[in-house]
Amino acid sequence: MVSTLAKLDTQNTVTIEVVDYVTYKRAIHSVRYAVFVCEQSIPAAFEIDRYDLVSQHVLALWEGCAVGTGRLTPEGRIGRVAVAKHLRHRGIGRCLMEKLLEVAKQQQHQEVILAAQHQAIPFYERLGFYQEGHIFKEVGIKHVMMRRSLI
Repeated sequence: MVSTLAKLDTQNTVTIEVVDYVTYKRAIHSVRYAVFVCEQSIPAAFEIDRYDLVSQHVLALWEGCAVGTGRLTPEGRIGRVAVAKHLRHRGIGRCLMEKLLEVAKQQQHQEVILAAQHQAIPFYERLGFYQEGHIFKEVGIKHVMMRRSLI
């Protein structure tokens, strides 16, 4: 499953693909490691968890390189959404989320949830998510639960 993303310039296009975790785990984790471990100082031990093997993963590819990723768990929880720092604010995150929402609908989820980092709340609100509950800290970073109906 492939979809075309926004053009980064007049020549290059990013594609979003639903990928097999086992086949693409090196690419998935390279993006997540750069964003979560290197940029946000999250301990590397938290970057990979038991949900990776059972989740649907999406990957943003630009010129053959992984530049973004995200996943959807079987329970309908979106997570591990990350975009390479040098390519943020170009629509890649939005397109990753649109693909994850499409996958969730195909799996007949009626709603999806996610734990949004505090600074990303406006991004998720623009995608139709609403806040639920209080701000909490996870791995030292402020988060809030957010939800979106798919029906």
